[in-house]
Amino acid sequence: MYKLMLIFSLSLFFGIGISSAQTIQDGKKLLLQQRYQSAKSTMEKVVAAGPTNPESIYWMAQVLFEMKDISGAKEVLRKGMEGANGSNPLLLVAMGQAELAEKKVNDARQRFETAVSLTKGKDIAVLVAIGKANLEEAGDPAYGIEKIKAATLIKNFKDAMAHVYMGDLYRKMMDGGGAVSSYENALLVDPKLAIAKYKIGKVYLTQGNEQKDIFLGKFNDAITDDPSFSPAIYDLYVYYFMRDVNKASQYFNQYKLNADAGPALDYEEASLQFAAGDFNNAIRKADALLQTQGANADSRLYRLKGYSFDKLGDSVNAFSFLETFFQKAMPEQVNPDNYIVAALNAAKLKLSPDKIDYYFGMSIESDTLVANKLDYAKKASDFYKRAGNTVKSAQWLTKILSINPKISKVDLYNAGFENFKATQYQLADSIFSVYKTQFPNEVYGHYWSFRSRSVIDSTMELGLAVPDCEKFISIAELDKSKNKSTLITAYGYMAGYNANVKKDLAIAKSFLEKIIEIDPTNQDAIKNRDIIDRALATKK
Repeated sequence: MYKLMLIFSLSLFFGIGISSAQTIQDGKKLLLQQRYQSAKSTMEKVVAAGPTNPESIYWMAQVLFEMKDISGAKEVLRKGMEGANGSNPLLLVAMGQAELAEKKVNDARQRFETAVSLTKGKDIAVLVAIGKANLEEAGDPAYGIEKIKAATLIKNFKDAMAHVYMGDLYRKMMDGGGAVSSYENALLVDPKLAIAKYKIGKVYLTQGNEQKDIFLGKFNDAITDDPSFSPAIYDLYVYYFMRDVNKASQYFNQYKLNADAGPALDYEEASLQFAAGDFNNAIRKADALLQTQGANADSRLYRLKGYSFDKLGDSVNAFSFLETFFQKAMPEQVNPDNYIVAALNAAKLKLSPDKIDYYFGMSIESDTLVANKLDYAKKASDFYKRAGNTVKSAQWLTKILSINPKISKVDLYNAGFENFKATQYQLADSIFSVYKTQFPNEVYGHYWSFRSRSVIDSTMELGLAVPDCEKFISIAELDKSKNKSTLITAYGYMAGYNANVKKDLAIAKSFLEKIIEIDPTNQDAIKNRDIIDRALATKK
């Protein structure tokens, strides 16, 4: 009888252990799917069933970290570390993660090193947890990668998610190649790991629509491996939102089946009215949600109203609701295009240039893709050019030079010429000096430096413009018909300089003859040549 009771007790013990492990896995899966409310509910049950289980406590805290509830995570850890768990290495790492979230970098590092010391650097879960913790904003990605690499060298390492975290750390370091390589290593451990394929797609997504075949393929591969993997479904819905409303609706309906109900999902459903072009209905649905959900409503509803009013040509309401959105939204809810739409509506309302510049500037600051940054700066310049504000247009074209790591001759010419038009002659000369250094055998840099310096040295007495003028002439004379008008300007300048400053009438006359050679009817040149001829005759 005692033996039977012992067997029953052991069966019950292992049954609870297996059930708990499965439930933790369910919670982790929901967490990867970004179903945070469901993950929280699942992990709360796990912790309630085993309040001293370090793994359960750790993953409960991870859910709360993802929900940006740092104080909640710390409270879970504080309770979980009472008694025997006070120095549990995994929970020490989680508490260090909380401290990183609070920007307490030194305290966090001390926790991590204590955990490593307690486990003699041989615990895979602890090392991986340190890597994951350093994904926090104040974390050190290089340190996190170092710890995960150490974990991969331990015997029997088979943690595919460790490679995923390492990939995330590389992305934090802006190393897309390292990130993709790490995600691919995760797939070597688990070929069906949807999140690894999805994250490869996310890397290529940041490179623009030119990579759409790759990132759309990876998102679809993730869904094939896990039809309930909502992040990939959501990104496909977002991709088609402004491209194909029917496809967007299909992906949204699939997403709705695999997402947590709540204000965020309600917002997405309302926004489909915008994608369909029914802007008035989008506004009505947003108003209804804001009224019924109150403080719990998704802040993006204000953006939805702002965009809808923008499409309806109502800049007053468009700008007002976008400003409300910026005040209420979480940082991750704001994208660069939101600032562009705000800037353009502020411009339509003829608000102060400082406010317009602020929103154009925020669009550039918040984007990571250089091509997009350049596009936003060009939009700002184009707006000011249309408005007749040459000074501001020049400022934005000049900003392009600081954004673009591969400055083209077109970028230099546009910025230099616009600054010349804006009477910013020193800056124009500086820009064209770069142009003529990079493209010494082209006429534009020398010509516009000569023109800029001719205004700076308006009396010609310093001769600042002469070297560039002479260099321009030497290049331009290789094709006199193409450069006729600019050569006439340069010849005229050199004639004036030699007549009035150098007092060399013969050389001055030679430049006037050059003008008459390419423009025989140029009355100014003929008149001045005749004046010089009379002066030379009198002198003789």
